[in-house]
Amino acid sequence: MGGRWSSLVVLGIALASSAAVAAAPPKKTPKPVAPDDPRYGLLTPIPDRGGVPPISSLLGVPSERELEWRARARNYEKQLSGIRRVHFGRSRSERLRAEGFERLREFTDPAAFRPMIEVTGGEADDVRLAVLDHLRDQGDEGQAALAWVAIHDRNDAIRNEAMNRMATPVSVPVLRVLDQALRSNVHRVASNAGWLSGAMNALETIPLLIFSQATRDPAPQDEGDLAWIAIQTERAYVQDLVPVVGDSSGAFMPVVGTVSEGIVLRVTDAVVIVYRTVIHRVLVSMTSRDWGHPTDDMGYDMRAWWEWYNTEYVPFKNRQRERAAGS
Repeated sequence: MGGRWSSLVVLGIALASSAAVAAAPPKKTPKPVAPDDPRYGLLTPIPDRGGVPPISSLLGVPSERELEWRARARNYEKQLSGIRRVHFGRSRSERLRAEGFERLREFTDPAAFRPMIEVTGGEADDVRLAVLDHLRDQGDEGQAALAWVAIHDRNDAIRNEAMNRMATPVSVPVLRVLDQALRSNVHRVASNAGWLSGAMNALETIPLLIFSQATRDPAPQDEGDLAWIAIQTERAYVQDLVPVVGDSSGAFMPVVGTVSEGIVLRVTDAVVIVYRTVIHRVLVSMTSRDWGHPTDDMGYDMRAWWEWYNTEYVPFKNRQRERAAGS
């Protein structure tokens, strides 16, 4: 009789060991380098342990948590919801809508930008475009809010309009948004962030692009096995006899059974490798253009990308910066 085997099946090609820890933030975040430090602006190699460090110094830049706390403390969502209710909607007059646009422009605190985007998310295009125009004029934090729209909004046209209002080179608050989005487990968010990184030529995102171009996801599973495979030989045998009685006669009718001999492979768990092709194409295009040599031969091999970044790209960019500083 064959035994029952329990097995873990991995779907896809196993990635390099560095891929498993790539997308998560490091447990200990390195201290940002101050602008007056000689190391400011120089690239550093990606560590071989832990996650990818933050892609840019955040000195003097409010964190997402700080902005959220300030928005709640000042009740921006309620204020903006009141403006939307009074001034917008399909039945509002042009005068009321114009007054609503003016009131929206009074919100210049960066903590109000995210609530403004969310409250007006279901409005008509003229309202949404007015919000994007307002954010365009609000400096670096307004650019960060545009980046958030370009990554998270479900409307492709609005995402494109937000990107068209962004300026290059990208600011540190924009890098903060890209940093968070490229670490996301939501594939749509991470892919949109990769697309925006390529469109804005945000070279600072290359380390995160390397390790977000593929992920390991648990396979969806209900109760019981995901699948099973049986490799068996069935043999027939007589397992019982049933007596049959007739007129002046008697006989036995055989009951035929089967016995299986072989192997049963149970699939009780699985891991799915998801290849984010948008991020991969952006990574190859961006690095090939900036480095001056094609990088597509590394494919999705994250170990090869890690070694290339540390041994080739970091020295190349630091020499480039030193030459520019010397001239």
